[in-house]
Amino acid sequence: MGWKIHIPKLHSLLASGNVAAMKRSCALGILVVLTATCILVPLAQARAPDWQYSSPDSVIGGLAVSSTGDLIAATNDKVLFFTHTGSLLGKEPFGSTLVITPDGKYSASEFFSTVYFYKNPLPGGTPDQQKATKAWEYESRQKTRSLSISNDGNTLVTQTLEKDVLIFDTRTGTAKQNTDEVDSVVKISADGRRIIGISPVALHSYSIYGDITHTSDLTTFSVPQTMLLNSDGTSAVFNDGQAVRCVNTTNGNEHWIGRVSGYVTSLSMTPAASTVIAGTETGNIAAFNAKGISSWTYAANPENRQASGITSSAVSDNGGLIAAGTADGRILFLNAKGELTDSYMGKEYIRHVAVSADGSTIVATSDHTIYAFTSGSSSLPMVGTSTSPTLPAADVQSSRNMGRTQVSVSIPGGTPSATIPEIPATYSIPATTQSPGFCIISLLGTGVAMLLIVRKR
Repeated sequence: MGWKIHIPKLHSLLASGNVAAMKRSCALGILVVLTATCILVPLAQARAPDWQYSSPDSVIGGLAVSSTGDLIAATNDKVLFFTHTGSLLGKEPFGSTLVITPDGKYSASEFFSTVYFYKNPLPGGTPDQQKATKAWEYESRQKTRSLSISNDGNTLVTQTLEKDVLIFDTRTGTAKQNTDEVDSVVKISADGRRIIGISPVALHSYSIYGDITHTSDLTTFSVPQTMLLNSDGTSAVFNDGQAVRCVNTTNGNEHWIGRVSGYVTSLSMTPAASTVIAGTETGNIAAFNAKGISSWTYAANPENRQASGITSSAVSDNGGLIAAGTADGRILFLNAKGELTDSYMGKEYIRHVAVSADGSTIVATSDHTIYAFTSGSSSLPMVGTSTSPTLPAADVQSSRNMGRTQVSVSIPGGTPSATIPEIPATYSIPATTQSPGFCIISLLGTGVAMLLIVRKR
């Protein structure tokens, strides 16, 4: 379809020499062109959640979703279980942080110094099956600050405020403890075979009995706040100031280091670490491939507004859907190319984001509200039909049994403790996109300014 811009009486104005009128008509024509351009610019549709849940009297401290999105769990001092349509299956005491197995069968929560382990409700099951059952609870001597669970739910790793490590056999509820090391983060691999801890100076491997089996020297420029492991635990990805680093957990050798513009505030990745997503305090989202090469960046805050950084992120198992939350209340949905496909424009700080492994369900939380989105009910594309890179066999296998969990990093003092010195490297030039609203506002502003200038003359 063609577009025609009609400027009234332009020929007669030229003939009569009415310069002022001619300027006004030309400015009007330019404004029409700019307006038409704005209309034709493809916009990411702003959408509302498919359902919400409010918790005005307590803070939502944790969030997790099963790999198929059929079960959603969150905590607000209690542990809440929802179906993907928002039906509340139950409230169990108690919970602040939370982890769930990808198949949705088991979950663990912590509340102050107590760890709870649940057999989860079964959505669509019999009335008895739709009830959660607490299998056991464990009282430690101090508050638990983190949880990590294997895919089969047999091993749970926790860490206390004093950085003691407890490794549970969930079938018996018994724990082995290590109080000798002070790792910043401790995680268990999806297959349950490796337990890795990281500190600013070392990388540790733990046995299921809590013993240190291997130590590798490591030098970081800031305290790692988040660490992710690939499916078999052979690679660890972690934040280090304004960089993302990937190391070999067997010997501590560095696979790659990727730099971003701003302090890293969130990390998420696919099971085989073929796609790593990093969000920054400045509002940028960057994607790195398996070799640490930046494939694209998305500028969610091109105006450099204060308190508009990326707070959390999550990615589907095939890398085709990325969700991110911001400090100013937005929930952003991007495809494998880093293009914005959808968004929710809220007003409250987004604390958590989780995406099911198959990309069918996206859930986010502010302090007091849960927002849930399903990909088949709006413009948000199904992951199976979106453009995404070919995955290694390990990723394809892991996508069948591993869910995605949102992770976020608190910003100590709002600034990184150090800036990593420049290391010579060869990088490809990643594609960079901006929020479409920024371009549209610029076009309209240019048109209005032209009209005002002509009017003054």
